[in-house]
Amino acid sequence: MVIAVLIISFILDSLISNFLPLNSLFAPLFTVVSLIIIYPYFTNHNHKGNYLLTCFITGVFYDLIYTNTIIIHGFLFLVIGFIIMKLNLILSNNYVNVAIMAIIIIIIYRIIAYGLLLITDNLSFNILVLLKSIYSSLIANIIYVVLAFIITDKIATKLKIHRAN
Repeated sequence: MVIAVLIISFILDSLISNFLPLNSLFAPLFTVVSLIIIYPYFTNHNHKGNYLLTCFITGVFYDLIYTNTIIIHGFLFLVIGFIIMKLNLILSNNYVNVAIMAIIIIIIYRIIAYGLLLITDNLSFNILVLLKSIYSSLIANIIYVVLAFIITDKIATKLKIHRAN
């Protein structure tokens, strides 16, 4: 189930990006928010390392396919995975909390990515650019993460796949 969610998210990131303009209100970050969906399927404490490894590898693939950089998104996805682990200690697994986690993750992801662009001198500082990138990412990604949660929850129940609550 984990690999299917990640592959579908990768493909949808690419497809939506091709059909929508860059400055639209529906900027996809489906691969990033899919890390929220897959976390409950790493059920016990021993598998948390596997979850972080999955986040890192997903980030490296994201780098290679979408950004032509090496390892930057790997570490960024690793940080996001760690934050998701901590958020899951506070919030239970339901569609409202998944949407809240998606909002938090999108904001953190955008701020860290923007900071990295500033540090590497690839972007001049303009807080409006950061704010626009955050709010343009929220709508589509919240819809995606809630729908993906509902679908994976139904499939997991039907197939009796254990996920942590």
